[in-house]
Amino acid sequence: MYSINETKSHCGQSAAIHRPLPTEIVPMNQTGSGQPIFWIHAAAGGSSVGQYQRFADVSQRPFYAIKPPTIDIAQYWLWGLEARACYYTALIISIDPHGPYDLGGYSMGCTLAYEVARQLLALGRKVQSLVLIDPTDMACVQQWAQAHDSSLVGLQSLLLRTLNFSLLSDSWDTGQDSPVVFIHRDDVMGYNSIDTFMERLMELGHQRGLKLSREQFMFRVIQDRQLLNSLVCEGYNQPLPAPNDLNGFLFINRSGAMQGACAPYILMDDSLAGAVEKHYNAEWLTQCSAFKHYELETTSHFMLLFESHALLPCVRLCETLYRVS
Repeated sequence: MYSINETKSHCGQSAAIHRPLPTEIVPMNQTGSGQPIFWIHAAAGGSSVGQYQRFADVSQRPFYAIKPPTIDIAQYWLWGLEARACYYTALIISIDPHGPYDLGGYSMGCTLAYEVARQLLALGRKVQSLVLIDPTDMACVQQWAQAHDSSLVGLQSLLLRTLNFSLLSDSWDTGQDSPVVFIHRDDVMGYNSIDTFMERLMELGHQRGLKLSREQFMFRVIQDRQLLNSLVCEGYNQPLPAPNDLNGFLFINRSGAMQGACAPYILMDDSLAGAVEKHYNAEWLTQCSAFKHYELETTSHFMLLFESHALLPCVRLCETLYRVS
């Protein structure tokens, strides 16, 4: 792990003190030259940053993922998208005070990366590039969050989705070659209490290789749920101060499906998808009209970062963008 002192030295800057990186900053490669790159977590929080490994692997420069701070769930203090982005902006400046900055993100991480870029530009800093992979409109995110907060089947869907994504993240982190065996909603259908539902879900999860204890899993559920709720707003429409002064890249899922064939592993009832199944990034297509647009051949939004063939255009772009000058 690089210290802040080491990172600044790699950027051609001096540092008087040596201290470790903030816990929210995750080094994703061992490259030590050139300006650092910062990609910001999606709505799944800290468990989502491992999905950026493919981009870090082709970077010749230090590549950092930003994950949410470990929180006291009774005192959630980063409430609001702008407040969280302001905190992440301060973290980035603490590591690289001068820039220029290269930013990126996936899904909700796009909104955060965009807002960080906006705040950096408003401070008079130079943002060199901004890579957005399939961003989600905040109005759709709000509908999604409300549907999952208002019923037993919504809470069960949250638990099912978090467990399947945990299995996927574990397999990714450990380099597992065998395919992940996800839990289908039919395997946990018919339970009318959360306790019995959770008992069966954890039993199936551990049979499939889940490494988290029930307590650890529930902490992840609570943390991710509070993270999502803290970011939800009715809409987001903040123009960049100088959109033509950066290289913007927007990657969109060509299928247009949010869940697609993954729905039985994410939702206990398809009705929860509501209006967010299609056209969930229409606002971003307008907001980023000056960006270079690319379409990705993927089955759904949720599986995009796990389908290596779909990611090839993103990986190739990052390989070019993140070379040492």
